[in-house]
Amino acid sequence: MVETVTVTSKGQITIPSRLRRELKITEGEKLLVMREGNAIKMIPVPKLSRMAGIDRRIFKGRKPSQEIEEMREEWTGEFEEGISQT
Repeated sequence: MVETVTVTSKGQITIPSRLRRELKITEGEKLLVMREGNAIKMIPVPKLSRMAGIDRRIFKGRKPSQEIEEMREEWTGEFEEGISQT
């Protein structure tokens, strides 16, 4: 897929909707932006809650405890803070 986007006066671009849908990029989602030679590469930062799918089988039909939910939120915050510092 190749598309052209326009850079605004603020340096912003719009990611084409088809690409956002295919990559499941939603409003407020974080992206890593890297330079590779003369190219710019953007990679969606996975949310820890999405990566924690292993326990879905364990909790099938049950809801994880409040403690586990709070831990996930804390880890997600720490992960996102670490990403923003790079």
